[in-house]
Amino acid sequence: MKLYECKKIENCFSSSHMYEYRLPLKTREEVIEQLGKNGQIKYYKNFPRPSFQIQSVSGISIKGVIADGVIRVSFPEVDPLETQKNFEQFLTELLEKEIGGGEHEHSC
Repeated sequence: MKLYECKKIENCFSSSHMYEYRLPLKTREEVIEQLGKNGQIKYYKNFPRPSFQIQSVSGISIKGVIADGVIRVSFPEVDPLETQKNFEQFLTELLEKEIGGGEHEHSC
């Protein structure tokens, strides 16, 4: 079973490091709080599609719609691959806690 799916988001900036992650669960506030525990979380609950934005101390930006299963993550220009690797390890551990243990795969 795949734990999450990941794909690079293409945009007009060839050097951007933005990825979309499809999660096996909805982004409840408890999950958002865990994703943002090392950063600043902003909620936009009055939007037609209530959303959130997280800015982490490591330069990662996470955006998504509350109660949706997709997040968009931007990694900083400085050492983006290592930052992405660390984020994906954190995300895997968070998802394993949320949906239960076991062996899972992920793809990015």
